[in-house]
Amino acid sequence: MRDRPQTTAFWRGHLPHWEVVDGRYFVTIRLRGALPEAGARRVRELSARYRAAVANGQESLRLRLAIFLTMERWLHTSTQVDHLVRPAVAAMVTDAINHRTETRTWRVYGYVLMPNHLHMFIKVLQDSLKSTLESFKTWTGGQAAGLLGGSRRRFWQHEWFDHWSRSAEEDEGIRQYIQQNPVKAGLVPHYSEWPHASWAPQ
Repeated sequence: MRDRPQTTAFWRGHLPHWEVVDGRYFVTIRLRGALPEAGARRVRELSARYRAAVANGQESLRLRLAIFLTMERWLHTSTQVDHLVRPAVAAMVTDAINHRTETRTWRVYGYVLMPNHLHMFIKVLQDSLKSTLESFKTWTGGQAAGLLGGSRRRFWQHEWFDHWSRSAEEDEGIRQYIQQNPVKAGLVPHYSEWPHASWAPQ
């Protein structure tokens, strides 16, 4: 287990977000409107409980995990939006991820585009996680609007889920989770058959 790293930034939306020195982050960004109302309501309820726990000095990884798994279950069964697997949108988002890797904005340890959300495991090399993700979302959201017919509706949900990895063992668990996500969602029988991911031919 690694020593607890120094916090470099903290901010709070529906969830608290910590950034740490040399942090490696598992990030999930979902499309706006991806969660049906029942799922969104449950996530809000768990988030309120989590915020109360943090306010009382009780950081709860168990509640964070519950929020993530609840959101993930709803995302895997929801068919309200599927923009991320439309070929032009998937190619644009993939190119944006790769461009930021090539320009050393971040290091990517793995990613997968699901129909309505994106999982990435990254280390930010410039600026903060918050500013980097906001820039990525703004640019890709603008591009997606054009590809989807010029809609002015926001593409991504305002906030995202992030978790910094505490150990090499957790790193590997995150990589495996990303790799197996299309299989768990019932999209393909084997992860290698899913085309919208870091293991797909570029």
